[in-house]
Amino acid sequence: MNIKKTLLAAAVTALILPASAFASDPGFYLGGKIGAASTDDRWIDDDDTSFGVYGGYRFNPYFALEGEYTDFGNLEVDLSELEINNARAEPRTWGLRAVGFVPITPNLELLGSIGLHSFDLDPSDQEGFREVVGSRSSTDLTYGIGAQYNFAGRVGLRTQYTRYEFKDAGSSDEISLGLHFRF
Repeated sequence: MNIKKTLLAAAVTALILPASAFASDPGFYLGGKIGAASTDDRWIDDDDTSFGVYGGYRFNPYFALEGEYTDFGNLEVDLSELEINNARAEPRTWGLRAVGFVPITPNLELLGSIGLHSFDLDPSDQEGFREVVGSRSSTDLTYGIGAQYNFAGRVGLRTQYTRYEFKDAGSSDEISLGLHFRF
């Protein structure tokens, strides 16, 4: 009976310790990302290529604070009910979020994030579009999940799904691939 408990404790320890021993070191990191964003709100239901930058400070193997800038592309706006055609908008956001990491292997980790972002919609100045819609901005919730692979040295590759909520209704979903460098 004692041998079974000892073997079980040894197996659990063997599974837990390697993940924490090889997790990423604390420090600063900076990266860029490209992805596909799908934006859906009152006037916009469009997809485009997104891009952005992110950076932060990793306090320990399990937690970081991260800032980001994301541009959702040049999106078509449906204002046909107002008889405004071919209107475009360029939504973008700045954000700050907490990121949690779960080491899986010495180089691979899962991540989850939650925070706030400040959304800004800059409508094109066309046929009265700016007067009708105006420049919209709000501060709202953002959250996401993903995976990150840390290569030897200080380079990492990240893939992530992120949801950006909008106060006025709607959201933007982004699937991105990022490359970052740790300092």
